[in-house]
Amino acid sequence: MRCPKCLLCLSALLTLLGLKVYIEWASESQLSKPYRGPRGTLPGPTAAGFEPTLPANLSARLGQTGPLPSAYWNQQQWRLKVLPSGNSTEAGGCQAWGAAAAAEIPDFTSYPEDLRRFLLSAACRSFPQWLPEGGSGQVASCRETTVPYLLLAVKSEPGRFAERQAVRETWGGPALGIRLLFLLGSPAGEGGPDLGPLVAWESHRYSDLLLWDFLDLPFNQTLKDLLLLSWLSHHCPGVSFILHAQDDAFVHTSALLDYLRALPPSWAPSLYLGEVFTQAKPLRKPGGPFYVPGSFFKGDYPAYASGGGYVIAGSLTPWLLQAAARVAPFPFNDVYIGLCFRALGLVPRAHKGFLTTWPADRTAEPCALRNLLLVRPLSPQDSIRLWKRLQDPKLLC
Repeated sequence: MRCPKCLLCLSALLTLLGLKVYIEWASESQLSKPYRGPRGTLPGPTAAGFEPTLPANLSARLGQTGPLPSAYWNQQQWRLKVLPSGNSTEAGGCQAWGAAAAAEIPDFTSYPEDLRRFLLSAACRSFPQWLPEGGSGQVASCRETTVPYLLLAVKSEPGRFAERQAVRETWGGPALGIRLLFLLGSPAGEGGPDLGPLVAWESHRYSDLLLWDFLDLPFNQTLKDLLLLSWLSHHCPGVSFILHAQDDAFVHTSALLDYLRALPPSWAPSLYLGEVFTQAKPLRKPGGPFYVPGSFFKGDYPAYASGGGYVIAGSLTPWLLQAAARVAPFPFNDVYIGLCFRALGLVPRAHKGFLTTWPADRTAEPCALRNLLLVRPLSPQDSIRLWKRLQDPKLLC
């Protein structure tokens, strides 16, 4: 009589073991959720070794598979061949593109001022570098030094001196195979103090500031991404990976390096890694920071990695520049980068170690963060305190 009971127990144990394996497999698969298309289809993650492509017309790949919406962005993307490169107001110039937007969008005057300003100059993407007098502090090309394995490209603003110094003293400090650069607009500003002399001193002291002569406004963040890619293509084409982060982020650099070095070789060339949003939609409530009028854009957003911090493969630099020349401008830089990746036929890979909305009331304890790759926002003081505790050999978790 014992044998049937033994068989029953064995069967139950095998069932539980199979359930455990399935749960672990399903949990792991949730780390990479691609964009759910307009028809409810869920394409798989980018195939190993997949090569980027740019079709002649990007509208279908960007989700416009049904009747073409009348919204300005959708219409522009359907017609767009390539964005203008000149800065003139004449036909074909980038400022003419903005003037056309103002003329063709019926309720343009009701748009928030910052959105109107963005659209008027959104196609203008060629700006000279801002250099202190005498050219001191100019960022050296990688040809003059060692090509980094990982470039830390940190978006900052001219007045955020404390945040930049905290990055230098913590996760962005000198390390083998790593190079740190800060991405900024003009320190001259608009309607505020001229920070040029202070930024010039900082640039001379550290030589890690990439500055361009455009207004450093929230909707100009995409310019920092695109101008960095252009700079890399000329001055540092051999970099393996690029971390895009904000200056209030905290990065566990050694853990990130370990992760990247352990990637399957077939994954690395098309890597787009971070905290991924897969089913985001435009916010239609006026007055909010992410408001998008219905007359400007219709549809859902592509899958994209949060702009608070994400990693891309350096080999994608020329491809992203080509895609950006053919994707109509969009005000939010992380959504726009997601559009460019989708234009290339690539999707982001999610990693649970990227947390870009750390709660303000939650203490940044080293044991809670030691297994994460990137967290934000943290104050400069919290970043320095956390870094010191993580370096403590006596730390026990």
